[in-house]
Amino acid sequence: MVVRDKQHAKYPHGYAIVRIDRVVSENQPEDSVAVVKVFSSRIAAEKDAARLNGVNAEKGCRYFVYVTRMITDK
Repeated sequence: MVVRDKQHAKYPHGYAIVRIDRVVSENQPEDSVAVVKVFSSRIAAEKDAARLNGVNAEKGCRYFVYVTRMITDK
């Protein structure tokens, strides 16, 4: 699994599991992409994305891990 790992030095990082549906809705394409979970550990995110890909292999979607910045309100 490839993690898109572009980290930012100023903020702590999270690892988001993103679900992409293989069939994209023409009327509402935003419904074809979802952030499912965010982990603080890259390894935990990779394991869960692999698990989700296995469990949902026949459902027409794929799960990927992307690094993101964690911003807290002050």
